[in-house]
Amino acid sequence: MDIFKEISDAIQEGLNSIFERWDLVLWQIAATVILIIVVRIFLWKPITRYLEQRQEALSKELYEAAHERERVAQIRYELQTEYEDMRKEARQMKDTLMSEAQLEKERIISEARNEAKRRIQQVDRDVQQELRLQSEKIRENIKNIAFDVAEKIVSHQVTDDNIDEVIDEMLDEKL
Repeated sequence: MDIFKEISDAIQEGLNSIFERWDLVLWQIAATVILIIVVRIFLWKPITRYLEQRQEALSKELYEAAHERERVAQIRYELQTEYEDMRKEARQMKDTLMSEAQLEKERIISEARNEAKRRIQQVDRDVQQELRLQSEKIRENIKNIAFDVAEKIVSHQVTDDNIDEVIDEMLDEKL
């Protein structure tokens, strides 16, 4: 407690010493008032004006930033919408192209099958015609061979023993 007593005595002594010389107190009060007036006249208005301008500039920047944020959000929305539209259009184009390609594929396959059938029929007709021609040639050869065999038989006396030899000989000559 001794410390508090000493502090209390020191404060009281300091206050008493200030008020011992009233002329210094008045000069200090006058100087303080003059300092407040000078600050008020010369510094307060420029400082408050500067702070108000700074406040306005900050408000303007905040407004512009908010406006810019809204504009960016609008552009983002428009781009997103445009992107979605383009994706839908691309998907539709892809589907259309796929269906067209499928139709074209089916058409080509159908044409190829028809062409293959036509060629097979043509080959079949060619084979049938070739078979008829070969049959006619074979008949003609058989007629000629039969005629030649009959001629030989008539011109020579052919016996049962040499008839096979005559026929083989005639076939070898004709073939």
